[in-house]
Amino acid sequence: MDPLRCLIDSMIFDAIALEPELLEAVDRLTSAGWLQLLADTVSVQQVAATPHPYHRRLLRRVRVLVVPPAQEEDPLVRRLCGHTGVDEGDALIAAAAWAQRVPLVTEDRDLRAAVADVLPEQEQWDWEQDLRPRLTRLTHELPPAPARRARR
Repeated sequence: MDPLRCLIDSMIFDAIALEPELLEAVDRLTSAGWLQLLADTVSVQQVAATPHPYHRRLLRRVRVLVVPPAQEEDPLVRRLCGHTGVDEGDALIAAAAWAQRVPLVTEDRDLRAAVADVLPEQEQWDWEQDLRPRLTRLTHELPPAPARRARR
């Protein structure tokens, strides 16, 4: 079975981290090779810049594969930035999903609209309707984690 692959933005880190059971499931699915959550360096930097230390540590528990960033001078980035509400960081995230040929998972409406206009072929998912149900379904298919042995 091919792993479920998609690129998430920092909002999706938050959504996963808010559900402890799902956070654990993401870890297990990733370890089993059933899931590859990708993130570009912009999202990783946004997570690292989270001001509250506890929240930052929680977000860092979301296991991702960091992919190379798009180039700022890429014409695609410039075209995306031309849309209302889309900054360079947003455009770089979308361009990274395009380069990786994976769905972009974001709750950012402005970014979703810009991607739909500039890259109509780019698959886009949202958290509640797309990624979360897929993760839940995969979690039910994954064999249970081995029981931890008590320390003596």
